[in-house]
Amino acid sequence: METYSAELEAGREALARKDWRSAYRHFGRAHELGHDELALHLAAHRGLLRTSLRSGRIDRAAVQLVLMAGAYLFDRKPRGVRS
Repeated sequence: METYSAELEAGREALARKDWRSAYRHFGRAHELGHDELALHLAAHRGLLRTSLRSGRIDRAAVQLVLMAGAYLFDRKPRGVRS
């Protein structure tokens, strides 16, 4: 999960610099890498949500809220993964 953590940290750093495009891209990559674990998946969505709100993209923020709710409510393992 080093790559996931690196992408999340890069997103946070870009967010601090107000580099919205880079932040969104890094959080998006973290989302892809952490998609199989709910906590990681939601952390990436929170980064995407923060970026959307701070950049004034209310439309994207609304989408993130819906996606986060869906991820939480319908959390399931990808096909072929057995616990």
